[in-house]
Amino acid sequence: MNTEKTQGWKRLASLDALRGADMCLIIGLDMLLRSLAGHFPGSSAWQNVGWHMGHAAWEGLRVYDMVFPLFVFIAGIAMGLSMERGSSAGRKWWWQLLKLWKRAAILVVLGWLINGPLSWDAGSMRYASVLGLIGISCAAAGSIALMVRRTHWQAVAAALIMAGVWAAQYYGGDMSPAGCVNAYLDQHYLPGVLHYEVIDPEGVLCVVAATALALGGMVCGGIISQVQQVPRRMCLLFGIGAGLVVAGLYCGPIIKNMWSTGFTMSMLGRGFLFMACMHLVVDVWGWQRWCFPLRVIGMNALFIYLVTHVIPFDALTARIFGGCIRCLVPQGWGNVAHYALYLLLAWWLCYILYRRKVFFKI
Repeated sequence: MNTEKTQGWKRLASLDALRGADMCLIIGLDMLLRSLAGHFPGSSAWQNVGWHMGHAAWEGLRVYDMVFPLFVFIAGIAMGLSMERGSSAGRKWWWQLLKLWKRAAILVVLGWLINGPLSWDAGSMRYASVLGLIGISCAAAGSIALMVRRTHWQAVAAALIMAGVWAAQYYGGDMSPAGCVNAYLDQHYLPGVLHYEVIDPEGVLCVVAATALALGGMVCGGIISQVQQVPRRMCLLFGIGAGLVVAGLYCGPIIKNMWSTGFTMSMLGRGFLFMACMHLVVDVWGWQRWCFPLRVIGMNALFIYLVTHVIPFDALTARIFGGCIRCLVPQGWGNVAHYALYLLLAWWLCYILYRRKVFFKI
């Protein structure tokens, strides 16, 4: 891991803002919204918000189910833009390939650390992880992109991967937690403890499906960087996004824990639509001031993810602000204030690094 103190290229502000918005839900905004929902038990609107801040038990799609896959899509966009810059700078394909898999290896190890102590005991240690899935799927997508440079061929590669996943899931078992092909592969080929005993949401076939999602992000980034006419670019982004969302409805059930084809297709479409909206507002129209807080987090997403997951950040917030909350906050609002300050503390740490122009990356 290293830090970047200078920027030799112009960052895509909309990408940082979207990454920051996504990361906010991971590092504390979800808990803040759930606390507000608990404070207003009689409000159907707030109860709906709180309901969306949790995962669907199996089939279905909530807002919180979209957070992690959207990050994979965003990572695909960033990786595609980075590889374009590397090619323009004359970097050899093998150097870029080595960098991709080195990054994947580091993320796998960091994922193990977040899961818990490194016991190396297959009966107690979970090897699959969020960071590991991001690292491996993005490295695989980047490797494919090095072989097929053109954006439309990358789209074809993503479609073929999704078709293969659909065939495996449709013909390899049913769509239940214990009977799906994901469960079979995880139980036979994924070492260590599985997250849900019989299946892991970051398991073997999930990594394959996530590779298609990362490739889709690379296609999205390619459209943004290569299509010069703004109306055509926006029509492509919105059109592809809407088409994929509709197509996802006909690809089978939407199940996040097994990364079903319907779920992956739906997330591809939503990723295009979210990025199109942010790109239009922030980059095309130039409205950037409102998203500054999001960009501060988005530019150091890996740092704040590790900080809030490795150290007891909840206890740290209580130690710093607990006394003030008890003295100044009205009774019943303690949890709301705690998680609001939790999120503010996380943002402040990112802001310190932003002011010093220090950006953690792998």
